[in-house]
Amino acid sequence: MAIQKYKKKLPKSLDEVKRMNKEELQELWNCYFSSGVPLAKPLWYKIMCDKTGLAIEQRHITRLNVYAKNPDECVAKSYKHKYHLKPGSQIEKTFKGKQHVVQVCPDGRFYYNNEHYKTLSAIALVICGHKVSGNDFFGLNNKNGGLVHGQN
Repeated sequence: MAIQKYKKKLPKSLDEVKRMNKEELQELWNCYFSSGVPLAKPLWYKIMCDKTGLAIEQRHITRLNVYAKNPDECVAKSYKHKYHLKPGSQIEKTFKGKQHVVQVCPDGRFYYNNEHYKTLSAIALVICGHKVSGNDFFGLNNKNGGLVHGQN
């Protein structure tokens, strides 16, 4: 266990981890991870796994190590859209008898009802009134959903 390697008193909460100075945080991080920039949440997760005796799955360790090596790249990947819709394309959806048309903008956002939205999920929320996957709502995940024009 990495806890025995750490010579100082372990933090008791995520807030304590966040308040640690840079050197302490790096020292504790090195007890758990092979390299990378120390991040409070992954570090606290590992501490709690050790304290409770629960094992963290290898796939999660791998993901944490990848994130630790280059957090900016991982964040950028997480914001990429799964579906590559060309700017100028229109997505059409009929919901409760009303036709809704969404325009794909050049900056990656979406234009609907005279407003810009960052995600299709935000538009789906406006249309149906509850949180739902935009890709599912507009039928991008199946064959019988929305219609995309200008996607040749």
